[in-house]
Amino acid sequence: MRLKFKILGRPAVRLALVAAMAATAADGVAAEPTVVDHLTAPAGIGEYEWSLGIARILEQNSETLRSKPQPTQGYIYNLRYAIGAEDRTNLIFNCDPVSPWLAANNQPPFQDGLGDLEIRALMNATWPIWMLTTADEDIMTPADLKGRTVALGPKAGTATVMAEETLKALGVFDEVTLQYLSFADIFSGLLDGTIDVGLTLSWYNAADNKVGVVPGVLNLEQSGRGFHIVPWTEAGMRKTHDEIGVPYHILTVPDGTLPIQDGDVMLYANPDFVAVDATFPEDMAYEYVSQTLAHLEEINAAGGLGVLFTPAFLPYGIEEKLHPGALRAYRDAGLIE
Repeated sequence: MRLKFKILGRPAVRLALVAAMAATAADGVAAEPTVVDHLTAPAGIGEYEWSLGIARILEQNSETLRSKPQPTQGYIYNLRYAIGAEDRTNLIFNCDPVSPWLAANNQPPFQDGLGDLEIRALMNATWPIWMLTTADEDIMTPADLKGRTVALGPKAGTATVMAEETLKALGVFDEVTLQYLSFADIFSGLLDGTIDVGLTLSWYNAADNKVGVVPGVLNLEQSGRGFHIVPWTEAGMRKTHDEIGVPYHILTVPDGTLPIQDGDVMLYANPDFVAVDATFPEDMAYEYVSQTLAHLEEINAAGGLGVLFTPAFLPYGIEEKLHPGALRAYRDAGLIE
């Protein structure tokens, strides 16, 4: 970190102070660690919690870096803040691929685009996998959604954007009645029967096929009412990704991974990641990733979404957009050639 000093007073005094600071530096006195802000996600979903674990690890083990995690309204808020920030050399923010995609296309709420922000990745945060869920035995395919009530997430959320575009690609968007609810309300509505079909999620480590099941999905399974996944279809997801351009990741979830799963199922994930601007110092990016890799067992033991973190998962699928400092850390750890 470059420190700036303004020394006042008479010339002789200024020279004495400069000499004293130079002597201190020569004696090897360590500079204070750099403190960076870390915008995470709403508290309670697990991202703020694991970021606190990384903050403790840095405080205990790093001589040069400290992080200050802050819960936020979510990824759209984080990206808007990062776009407007005058100095991004001390800012880390959790992000997803869809918010920058909206901004790159000047879509609301990013009508002014990304500005001069150049997003780079440090590590994966979590991969939420999204699925349509129902207990109705007559709803087994996207065609069966016609005439039904389908509850998506909050209207302004990126999860809703992905689901809407996929429903359009499937040709059923105009054939269903949409509701926009919180995910807690979606789970409640599915259980009490006021919703035919709801958008639900689980957290996923695609590198090692580890899943973090959200409590709502467990409640659906334990209800004994036969809740199941309505597949999106590969063709619908490919059209959404390849033609419409929605940058989600299409993957096959092996049978037995999810509680309400029946056989292998193709779903899409929104690979959420820890981001910085291209101006973020390389040594700080290297330190953040290196310390995280060195203390993964502590992060796993802390619980929450951190239990899904593995060495292979942290750079998985985001190699092309890694910050140079992060890339060097993964190479030094033997995770990337």
